[in-house]
Amino acid sequence: MNEIKCTIIQDLLPLYIDEVVSDDTNAMVEEHLKSCEKCKKEYQAMTQDVYIPLQTETSLFKRIKKKWNYKKWVVASTSIALTVAVLFGGFYYVMHYETIIPYDEKLVKIELEDQVLQVLYYGEDYYGFHGAEPSLMEIDGVEKNVMFFYLTETIANSPSRNLFSKHISNEQKESVVGMISPDDPQIVDAIYYTPVDMDILSEPSTDSWDVLLEGATLIWEK
Repeated sequence: MNEIKCTIIQDLLPLYIDEVVSDDTNAMVEEHLKSCEKCKKEYQAMTQDVYIPLQTETSLFKRIKKKWNYKKWVVASTSIALTVAVLFGGFYYVMHYETIIPYDEKLVKIELEDQVLQVLYYGEDYYGFHGAEPSLMEIDGVEKNVMFFYLTETIANSPSRNLFSKHISNEQKESVVGMISPDDPQIVDAIYYTPVDMDILSEPSTDSWDVLLEGATLIWEK
């Protein structure tokens, strides 16, 4: 019997493994595998169970999960930071952003009591009193020691605060918000309520006092 070539046996191996060859062919393949180490190894490779390592799938899943968790952490941290910033900004604006209270002769008055000039406020509430030291100015051709001041409010203490509170009080109380003594070395000749922010005095301008005088209301004069 002529020796069967390995190439023929290797071609028959898939059919042999699936048991779809004739009895003669089956016997021929088995006989060849007994004497041929090369074809025997080929047969063993074909019949060996193939396992796909789970490590690759697990590692990939862990990397995806880790990346997703990191992304969620970044998004959550950013959202919290933005929320805190908005809340803080809103709180600061409500509590500390000042606006000048428009002058009203019924709400702002100056009275002389015991040689002291008192600035009185009859409104519901105010946030701050801002006054400038008396300054010598020429008004209508006459030099006078003039003082400027104004009162401020914030949303928290303005009438609009009632939007945040159920308590509404119509009672107006007198508040002494400032005192000016005529015994001061710089005698006060006139006091004006100005709608201009006092910060203008910090600017390097020679006409800052004139700007304060523009639109100001004379509420007391000696």
